[in-house]
Amino acid sequence: MEDLLALHVMGPDRPGITSTLAALFRDEGARVVDLGQTVLHGHLSLTVVLSVPKGSDCLRRALVQVHEMGLRLEVSVHGPRDGAVPDPAACALCVTMLGDLGDGRALAEATGFLADRGFNIREIRTLSRDRLAGVELLVDLPQGTRWTAAEMRALRGEILAKANALGADMAVQRDGPFRRNKRLICLDVDSTFIQMEVIDELARMAGVGDQVARVTEAAMRGEMDFRAALRQRVALLKGLPFEQARRLLDDVPLTPGADRLVAVLKALGLRIGLVSGGFTFFVEELKRRFGLDFAFANTLEVEDGVLTGQVKGLIVDADRKAQVVADMAQVYGCSLEQCVAVGDGANDMGMLRLAGLGIAFRARPVLQQAADLSLNTSSLDGVLYLMGFTERDLQAILGDRPEGCPGA
Repeated sequence: MEDLLALHVMGPDRPGITSTLAALFRDEGARVVDLGQTVLHGHLSLTVVLSVPKGSDCLRRALVQVHEMGLRLEVSVHGPRDGAVPDPAACALCVTMLGDLGDGRALAEATGFLADRGFNIREIRTLSRDRLAGVELLVDLPQGTRWTAAEMRALRGEILAKANALGADMAVQRDGPFRRNKRLICLDVDSTFIQMEVIDELARMAGVGDQVARVTEAAMRGEMDFRAALRQRVALLKGLPFEQARRLLDDVPLTPGADRLVAVLKALGLRIGLVSGGFTFFVEELKRRFGLDFAFANTLEVEDGVLTGQVKGLIVDADRKAQVVADMAQVYGCSLEQCVAVGDGANDMGMLRLAGLGIAFRARPVLQQAADLSLNTSSLDGVLYLMGFTERDLQAILGDRPEGCPGA
């Protein structure tokens, strides 16, 4: 029988360390079972699990070689190899943390929360640069654990409560091949892609702002049927000149991070669209300005240059938004698991539940309870970190490469 040895090599990094050790293992007839390496601020941490033949001089030679390279070596002996392999069906989770994490408080609370539940952190990946503002924790559940959808919802609720208490964003999702392989993203518009509710602004122009705002808020909280609420609000806009309504497009308050989110996703070739309970004259113009792939919204009826107080055609409500996600996934040939949906109100619930990744962005509580993940403190480009991108990735994609990188 062969012994399994875990060699932990630590010290200042430089080129050639891994290749030197790999050649040594080859010469001694040892087989590499697994390995992992990280370099953090110039400090190397390399772990190699080896299957070592009886009588091999591998360990002695490794000790000498590591010492000559000015490094430290720690060795763990695991005994005879039993042939066990990891269970491919075992559940692993990814916990993402975004915010000011430098003082260690949020990290301590979050990792303690995971440890109390018997979750083992297998890997920690830094998402930010310069200061600690984002980390990704890859977590293994106890052996034999199979998590149901209900258990995942309960865990997400606990994570959300913990995040709110810490003043940071925390999100948990299943780890797997689709987590970083998204192909389509559907974004709500009002209070998500932009920092206003268009219908409320139109109501102010028409002198009925307070009446419409009350209905809007009730609809977004899920206290009113969206179709009825929309018709009631649009009726109050009767007589507003359409050209006056179009002036809202002169100065659109974009949500921070929206332009960066679109730029990154377009550079990667993802399909991006807007799915709004607002109005086509506004949403279609945003689609044109940002070069998006599709846009769906409600159409205001206009006669003789003024609004009639009616909506034409299908109303884009929660069911219609979900249908758009399904239709666009089919049009662009991707699975629902590869779709992302982002919104802030009850009207977005259907599409967030249908998409493989549903994100509630600074949302009402009713939506946060239904969504896969929530962002409450981050800007809109925080969606990219939930999709698995690091700040280094984003800088490379946008052409802002750090000095010394290939292609800089």
